[in-house]
Amino acid sequence: MGSYRLCLCFTRKFKITEAEPPEDVREAFRKYADGGFHMTAEQFQRFLVDVQGESGADAHRIMEQILHRRHHITKFTRHTLTLDDFHHYLFFPDLNPPVGSE
Repeated sequence: MGSYRLCLCFTRKFKITEAEPPEDVREAFRKYADGGFHMTAEQFQRFLVDVQGESGADAHRIMEQILHRRHHITKFTRHTLTLDDFHHYLFFPDLNPPVGSE
């Protein structure tokens, strides 16, 4: 979207809004980030094992994929997840596919 001109004198601007994380996602993030604003790889690994049952998952690799897809510039400066990054991971089917029925 962005902005465009109306009648050559007014500029109409649109905000691009993303869905806010639901309360249960916020609670899970707070719990596994120990109440902080960022989740480390060790905390993310604990979430993967406790909640999703992925004992062999590589938290560092998954975090790099999340950060690379969401923030192309920060891949060298930041190695922790924010609430928005965590929310993006939970609802992104390529990174976190649904459980198959058996």
